[in-house]
Amino acid sequence: MKTVEVGFHVDGDVWEPDQMKAVEDYGFDIMTTGEHILFFRPILDVVTVLAYAAAVTTRIKLVPSTLILPLRHPTMMAKELISLDILSKGRLTASVGIGGDYPREFQACGVPVKERGVRANEGIEIMRKYWSGERFDYNGTIFQLEDVDMLPLPYQPGGPDLWVCGRSDPAMRRAARLGDGWQPYMYTAEQFHDSVGKVKDFAAEAGRELSGDFAFTSFMYVSMHEDVETARNNAIEQMTFRFNLPAEKIVDKYCAYGPDERIIENLESYVRAGANKLIVALIMPPEERMDYVERFATNILPELQKMKAG
Repeated sequence: MKTVEVGFHVDGDVWEPDQMKAVEDYGFDIMTTGEHILFFRPILDVVTVLAYAAAVTTRIKLVPSTLILPLRHPTMMAKELISLDILSKGRLTASVGIGGDYPREFQACGVPVKERGVRANEGIEIMRKYWSGERFDYNGTIFQLEDVDMLPLPYQPGGPDLWVCGRSDPAMRRAARLGDGWQPYMYTAEQFHDSVGKVKDFAAEAGRELSGDFAFTSFMYVSMHEDVETARNNAIEQMTFRFNLPAEKIVDKYCAYGPDERIIENLESYVRAGANKLIVALIMPPEERMDYVERFATNILPELQKMKAG
């Protein structure tokens, strides 16, 4: 039985090269960063950040968490991800979702929000075809392609693994039918457990047997402080900023906070629920970020990486 892989989320602001390298050196398995094109707070471009990370690291896996696939044409997205896969020497996993929580960016990109599910499904199929190296036509509801192929081929034969991110039943069906993994967000451990079962059921309905390497990935905010109330208040402040909504209503469900032992217990509940990968986003002042990274890596990360997945 494999142990849990643990990822660290770089939240779309500027990290110096030595800071990114330190995340790798501290022993995290995965580095992720998020995406919005337009947003109410500053956030860098996801592909650019991961290319930057690829240049200053050598081992850590790289995951866009999460690409809003409907905002991008799949031909261009396939090309960018092939390039990133080659430059990172096969360390890329693609995680894609449909977005929709910030309609202004759909309008700015000229993409109808109501089309985002169809665009995601067709986009995944098209990228897979490009990554396979075949020459193909595609006649979809949104996209029509004739006699296309793409070179160079990805570093990983057939292209990087592709996780589907979301919360809804259609997203779970997309993961079950088209993905190599399922990555929900803003889920309790109970919701995560239920979604694992649903993805497996949807795969069976589609006549697909999920591989033993299929990723069930939980994304979780973490606020470290010996005083539980202080940790909770810090999380409320930061999550309110990140999501532009009163976080008092969600912090107890979607954030692990408090002293180390309490955080480990909370995150372990997701492993018991079926997670084989954990992505953590630390609540921390930017000027103290490396102190927080070091503390998490020293006190919490080894305990998580001992846990048996599945």
